[in-house]
Amino acid sequence: MNRTLILCAHGAESPKGRHALSGLVNAVRREARDLDVVDAFVDVQEPVVADVVAETSGPRSLVPLMLTYDRPISVDIVQASHLDHAVTVTPPLGPDWVLAEVGVRRLIEAGARSHDTIVLAAGTATDDRAVADVGKAARLLSAVWGGRVHVGTLGGPDTPLADAVDVARAYGQRVVLSTYALTPGGVHDDIAAAGADVVTDPFLDGGPPDARIVSLVLARARSRGAWTPVGGDPGHRLAHS
Repeated sequence: MNRTLILCAHGAESPKGRHALSGLVNAVRREARDLDVVDAFVDVQEPVVADVVAETSGPRSLVPLMLTYDRPISVDIVQASHLDHAVTVTPPLGPDWVLAEVGVRRLIEAGARSHDTIVLAAGTATDDRAVADVGKAARLLSAVWGGRVHVGTLGGPDTPLADAVDVARAYGQRVVLSTYALTPGGVHDDIAAAGADVVTDPFLDGGPPDARIVSLVLARARSRGAWTPVGGDPGHRLAHS
C-alpha cells in the first residue's frame, strides 16, 4: 500500500488558477509513483482538507502549498491533521531557494535587466511571521539575482505595494515586480495593477510546472522533524526538512 501525499492549497477562484494547481498535482503524481497523490483545499475549492483526511487512511504526508505563513490556513490544516494520528504536516513550500531560482527565471523571461529596480510583490501578509517570510523570500531572490530586491505586499503590516513602487521610482530605473504568488488569479491581477513597468508571471503560469517546484514538493513530502505552524505550538505530527 502506497503512502498518501495530500497537497493542500488555499484554493483558486479563477479557472487559470485552478488549472495551474491541477497541473502541479498531476506533475507530482507522475513523478511520485510510490505515493498516492491527492489534492485538498482550505477554501474556495473542494474537497476540503478535513474531508480528505477523513476519507483516506494509513500514513499520510500533508504538504501546505503556501509561500508564506498564513495563520487562518495553518489553523485549518492543523485541525484537519488532528483528525488522524497517521497524518504528518510538512513545512510549506516557501520561502525556499528553489522558489528564488524560479523567480529569477521569471524575471529573465519577463525581460528584466540588471539595472532595473526589482520589487518582490506578495499578497497580504497576515502578521509579523508572514512579513518575516516575505522578507526572507526577498533576500533569497536578491542572492540568486545578484542585486538588491525591495519588498511590497498587498496588505498587512509590511510596506504596501503601491508605496514600494513609488519608492522604487526614485531610483530612476524601470520598476520590475517579481510576483511572489503560486498561481494566476486575483493576487497576480492586483500586483499587475500596481503601476510597475514589468510584472513577472506567478510560479505556476498554467504551462507545465517547473521541474524544480515539483521536486520541492516531493522534498517536503519526504521531510522529517517538526514544523511550528501556529502560535509557537508544534502541533500534531509535524515534520521539518
